Amino acid sequence: MESLPFRLKIIETGTEWFVECSSEFGEASMRVPAPCSREKLQSALQGVQKSLMKSYSLSIVRGASAPEKSVREFGKLLTGTILQNQIFAQFDRCRIRAKEQGKSLRVLLRPDGPQVSRIPWEYMVDPADPARDDYLALRVPVVRDLRLMDPISPMPLALPLRVLGVSALPEDLPPLEAQQERERIEHVLQQDSSKNVDVHWLPGDRWKDLTRALGSGTWHVLHCVCHGGFDEEGGQGYIQLSGDDGSAMRFHARDFRSLIERSPQLRLVVLNACESAVGGSENVFTSTAASLVEAGVPAVVAMQYEITDRAAFTFAAAFYEWLAEGVPVDRAVTLAREEVKVRLGTLEWATPVLFLASETAQIFASQPTPPGAKDSSRDQPPTPPAETPQAPATSRLVAQVGPCGHMALGPANLLAVACDDGVVRVFDAARGELAAQCMPVQREKPVRLAWSPWRRHVASRHKDGTVVIWDLQTELPVRVISVGDRGAALAFSSDGHWLALTVENHVHVYDPRGARVRDLTVASPKETQAWPSGQKAPLGPLAFAPGDRYVVVACGDGVVRQLNVRGLAVMTWRHPQPVQALAVTEDFLATGCMDGRVRLWSWQGQLLWRTQPGLAAYQLAFANECTVMAVAHQRGEVAVRDVHTGAPSLVTRLESRPAGLAFLEDDKGLVTASREGSIECWELPDWLTEEGDGP
Repeated sequence: MESLPFRLKIIETGTEWFVECSSEFGEASMRVPAPCSREKLQSALQGVQKSLMKSYSLSIVRGASAPEKSVREFGKLLTGTILQNQIFAQFDRCRIRAKEQGKSLRVLLRPDGPQVSRIPWEYMVDPADPARDDYLALRVPVVRDLRLMDPISPMPLALPLRVLGVSALPEDLPPLEAQQERERIEHVLQQDSSKNVDVHWLPGDRWKDLTRALGSGTWHVLHCVCHGGFDEEGGQGYIQLSGDDGSAMRFHARDFRSLIERSPQLRLVVLNACESAVGGSENVFTSTAASLVEAGVPAVVAMQYEITDRAAFTFAAAFYEWLAEGVPVDRAVTLAREEVKVRLGTLEWATPVLFLASETAQIFASQPTPPGAKDSSRDQPPTPPAETPQAPATSRLVAQVGPCGHMALGPANLLAVACDDGVVRVFDAARGELAAQCMPVQREKPVRLAWSPWRRHVASRHKDGTVVIWDLQTELPVRVISVGDRGAALAFSSDGHWLALTVENHVHVYDPRGARVRDLTVASPKETQAWPSGQKAPLGPLAFAPGDRYVVVACGDGVVRQLNVRGLAVMTWRHPQPVQALAVTEDFLATGCMDGRVRLWSWQGQLLWRTQPGLAAYQLAFANECTVMAVAHQRGEVAVRDVHTGAPSLVTRLESRPAGLAFLEDDKGLVTASREGSIECWELPDWLTEEGDGP
């Protein structure tokens, strides 16, 4: 539902308040006496806080009304002070117009001053209620409008919505019911209405744990369950995580801000920390929440009072349920407040406060599904309905080269094979003729090959840790780079200017002169895995993303990361086990996981389809027209699958484990290599690689 904004600013000037409003009906302003002196206001605020605490005290029966009565009277005082005369008239017109247009009214509140900034404006009563007996924030969104930027466009979001949760449990602070909150949120997200949200809880609760997670993953929401407060002496808010010794450590607003730059797609932070919305008397941006907004987070939900665990997880569970349905963040907060009010009957519904950096509350926009693909989530992706192929395949033998480790197809259908006898042999795949033989002086076994975009150059990576770039015209090395033997992957950029390769938990990038220009560190997984080369390394297959601005690498923790030039992960694709096969196009990324599934992803992180569990895929290749893809499994089974549906349409079997596969340039044939050295070209029917109906 679209919203109609009503902007309300309260400026504190001595003993007066200057109130101004603006909407599509124009502007209005007035000066009013402060409703009470500074001392009486402080007393009233203390009374509100005491009433709030009494409302959830076990000594108060659920039907008692004394705590709420004083809060409601305070809310009436606020409403009668600022919503009167011309400002009330404009508010009333906006509300009527919103109803006529089928929109929701949104109150964008901007208090400015040491006293007005600490007032819980969410307790304002609704001026449209003749009895003034209901709260405005339970009927329409009431938002703290910091207005630091122009209205932002909703970020295209390929589901699932990814939430990173951190629960801080320092040993010297009262324990929080963090596990109960986790279970409650996860229970809600398992329901059909919230199936497109993926919550990942951080195992640790130290500052460096949070820093590492934000820097190595793609997160849309950060949810913090921790203690917090406001440091009067330091003049800024803080949250409390655990130090290395397990005791509490304060992290102030300015420290917390530095994390935001590590996760550029972060759009929302939920601070389930007491007083995280409280700022100092000198500057509204001293609060933890406002500081995050100032740092560039479009929306922050924070707490203006202490909040019980029961109210915190009731609010959070309802909030994420509505957010997962595509409800704007301000409306989701309002609905979650109602949930706390109805379920718990306490005044804690007003404790969560929403801060916005602009007037935009629709911070996410669903990513359109590619033509022919089905909507999916990470937990329940569509699976191809049939695993029975529609047609068999016939082949011809291209060459017999003996045992080999890898095969790669290059420009003009040139086929390079890394043979176990140490020779890199190049064939014309169409005619089966030997085009070149490249023999290292020391005859070290090659384990991986990569073609440049020019038919003259191919790179080989050898078991002794050297990388050789060959000139196929002379069959001699152009460059020899010593990189070490802890890694096997290598890849050229599409323009041939860069060569990337893996070394332990690093991605090294070299220029045409053989100089290393980038050293990108990838977070080390807990366990390393064995890759097809036979070597153990934390990093698996490697490729350049379309445009050559990023590299994509499979990590031993099951995460495929897209890294920028600084080594920061700008997108991640998560798998339950390590990935040993990778293929990319302009529109898609395909992965073969050790869990026996092949997955097709969009570059925005959306899982388009996944196959049923089976044998692990060792090789993947897209046809040049991207209508089909080929998959070679560990025992030699080869299937050609429709890119849009994932359904298999052709199958064959190699004599041994696969060493590589690729489509010829005209997509009329599929070239495969087995570890035993048989290079075959499989004939493909015309209908298989053309858009349209099958046979």
